[in-house]
Amino acid sequence: MSTTLNPSRAGRRWYVLALACLAGAGMSVATALRGEVVLAVILPVIVIGYGLAVTLFARRSDVAAQLSGSEDDERGQLIYLKASSASGSVVMLAVVAGLCVELARGDIGGPFSLLAGAGGLSFMASSAYFSRRG
Repeated sequence: MSTTLNPSRAGRRWYVLALACLAGAGMSVATALRGEVVLAVILPVIVIGYGLAVTLFARRSDVAAQLSGSEDDERGQLIYLKASSASGSVVMLAVVAGLCVELARGDIGGPFSLLAGAGGLSFMASSAYFSRRG
């Protein structure tokens, strides 16, 4: 294992923090325009704090390195694949539960119906694509 920092990876460790700063600024502007000053301060602090923690601890913690995207080995890729699959399953479970509530209320064609359809179609399309590509 090399101890030198790959130049292509050197700047990548700051991507999460930069994205967190942009997201925090966007949240701040959106909530300030709605007149919710407290949220306009709290939300960016949380998001930027997350980005800062992940960026600063990525070299010392496997979890922080995984969350910052700096794990490029096979183990990190497998963890990412499993975590993506698990979180996608949880989100789809919540969408299907919301769809059931929509249908019970008689709201056919609401946002949960569209999300469930998009999730199901994207799962079928990606399954077909990856079954052919290996």
